[in-house]
Amino acid sequence: MMSAEVNKLGLFGLNVVFIPINEKRIDQVKSLSPVDLERSMKFKSEKKKNQFLSARLALSLIDHKLSKDIAYEGKRPLLKSNSGEISLSHSQIFAAAAWHPTLPIGIDVESERIQLENISAKFLSIKEIDKIELSKNPKLARRIAWGAKESIYKAAKQKGLSLSKDIILDFVAESENGKGIASITDGRKYSIGWRLIKKEDKTTEALVWAVEKPETLKIVLTGPESCGKTTLSKLLSDHFNATHVAEYAREYLELKKDKYDLTDLISINNTQMVIQKKTTDPLVFFDTDALTLIIWATDKFSAEVDDFEISLKNNLPHLYLLCRPDLPWVHDPQRENPIDRNRIFQLYDQALRSRNIPFEYIQGKGEARMKNAIIAIENQML
Repeated sequence: MMSAEVNKLGLFGLNVVFIPINEKRIDQVKSLSPVDLERSMKFKSEKKKNQFLSARLALSLIDHKLSKDIAYEGKRPLLKSNSGEISLSHSQIFAAAAWHPTLPIGIDVESERIQLENISAKFLSIKEIDKIELSKNPKLARRIAWGAKESIYKAAKQKGLSLSKDIILDFVAESENGKGIASITDGRKYSIGWRLIKKEDKTTEALVWAVEKPETLKIVLTGPESCGKTTLSKLLSDHFNATHVAEYAREYLELKKDKYDLTDLISINNTQMVIQKKTTDPLVFFDTDALTLIIWATDKFSAEVDDFEISLKNNLPHLYLLCRPDLPWVHDPQRENPIDRNRIFQLYDQALRSRNIPFEYIQGKGEARMKNAIIAIENQML
């Protein structure tokens, strides 16, 4: 993990940046939100001001628009445009920022601190203390445990949460880089990750993050016509023992049997929304979603329908699999674009990029296509 680079860590869209706190770099902070600008003026300590601003600089390196969008709920920073989840942290000499498009997150930077052993009972259960003391590196395990619980506390957004009683770690850190699982007493589960950052003086900073696991993990297969979406979504559902939701537009148009217009797309969207809300299984593969309706409406009818954008935002998937049109065209009465699939593929690509939605390209024929899709999903898994 390199400083001042956007580290895309999988986990369905987690982005992390960490940077050394340096007074000279504060001049790079050019895009604070009004509330943060006001806060920055109130610091009496130049050191604390630099730490505050460095965390915002780290966030701006993920996307320059994010630092301008910060608002607060109490002391907790959030994005007022609801364009994802953020978390900020700093130690004495490092600052870090994390952004996720859909899932609650927390991040923590921890320096080496001897006093963590003395306060273990304040943030660890007796069972956790016993496990850590029996581990091969209790000092490291204790430090990562503290960072994990701090990160979960930020992600959970629940006042009065007890670090020792309400947050339960199902792992003990025994390596410099790793991952684990944790939960809180209300049933929410978290994926934990950590890395040690080595400094010039041979000491380390621990970067720890937590991502909440969704109750329903939604993966959508999308792309132009005749690129294998339906076949692949069914195969993936079988492979992962997951729920498959078929493309409703096909069912609708088969019943209609004549020309359609924009009002038909609106009807498709309304029913599609109902189906999505009813589907609450742990893992679901959708054969297309509102993104297709957005592209369909603009490309065929030169229309922008606000309801389609609202539907997409209210049911944002955790991952898109964008299928390339590298399969032979197969005729179907409902298919309309045999000669410009590449152009339409570019529309999907642009739509996903402009919305910062996590996606993976899927290509290849037969078993290779299936294998590529499985790897793409497994690389993101929480």
